[in-house]
Amino acid sequence: MTTTPARRFRTPGADPHFASDNIAGAHPEILEAITAVNDDAAAYGADAASEAFGETIDDIFGTGAYGFPVFNGTGANIVSLQAISHPHSSVICADTAHVYTSESSAPVRAGITLKPQPHHRGKLRPEDVVKVLASDVGNPQATQPTAVSISQVTEMGTVYTPEELTDLCNVVHEAGLAIHMDGARLSQAAAALGLDLHGATTALGVDILSLGATKNGAMGAEAVVVLSNRVPEDVLAPIIKYTTQLASKTRFLSAQLNAMFGTSLWHRNASAANTAAIYLAEGLAAIPGVEVQTPDANTVLAAMPEALVNTLREHYIAHLWGNNDAGLPIVRLVCSWATTTAKVEELLQVLRA
Repeated sequence: MTTTPARRFRTPGADPHFASDNIAGAHPEILEAITAVNDDAAAYGADAASEAFGETIDDIFGTGAYGFPVFNGTGANIVSLQAISHPHSSVICADTAHVYTSESSAPVRAGITLKPQPHHRGKLRPEDVVKVLASDVGNPQATQPTAVSISQVTEMGTVYTPEELTDLCNVVHEAGLAIHMDGARLSQAAAALGLDLHGATTALGVDILSLGATKNGAMGAEAVVVLSNRVPEDVLAPIIKYTTQLASKTRFLSAQLNAMFGTSLWHRNASAANTAAIYLAEGLAAIPGVEVQTPDANTVLAAMPEALVNTLREHYIAHLWGNNDAGLPIVRLVCSWATTTAKVEELLQVLRA
């Protein structure tokens, strides 16, 4: 399939459930965790919940890893990229990367020059990085690359295998660069790969991570996590402050992250979303005229005739994701922790009818 970033479309009254996993509400265990820290506590991360989050990061990602909660994914990405770049350097990414297609002018405002490269099912390959290095390093007319940014899960719904990510990290590190992972859906990727979070990041060579929770059942909490000494020491604190990502009541963010990553909740929710996506893909594949990529995680890309697209979009908010090789429009459908079999069947029945 040939894919491009989404074209937005909205029908008044259409069900938004499959438009994104951002649509789902907060998991009950998240709400309980927020309520539990509602009493007075020290501000700006000096509270017990935030201290516990620091210990959780160390336990999950390895000794020496550290991080801090932030409000949202854009904030996590910008803080992370600023930690490993500077205004006269560049960051290599795929041309479908969220930081390139969906962060508006935030990277530019932060002084980050992005070097987008043609994607391969959403992925960046080692040879893509080598190509940029060959053309830019030492070239006085080019910004000098200091980092590479990837998305896991990618914007095309694909997942880097451990082998793919290891090969990419090796090339990046051999060139003296750092690698950032936009892990808005890291939980779904790790669950799909059968890995723990350490095995999906630190063990493969990732240097700094945007750790996502909102798309997996949090009310609204992400974190920036430093995984290696390729990230300058003590760099996070000032960046988090001047990017307005320092919460006075940090405990409410930390509590969500503790509930998500200090327990099995991240894996339970991600597995539920991935399982729902497989069920949805199988149901769509059985409908005449529909072509479906087997989902790597919780995102389904389905090519279908225009008439079916119109029928679907009368009932659901569904983003177009380009066209396949035969010219059929591709619809992106995303499952969340709250996607039930009944919810999938409702969508399938709309198309079957």
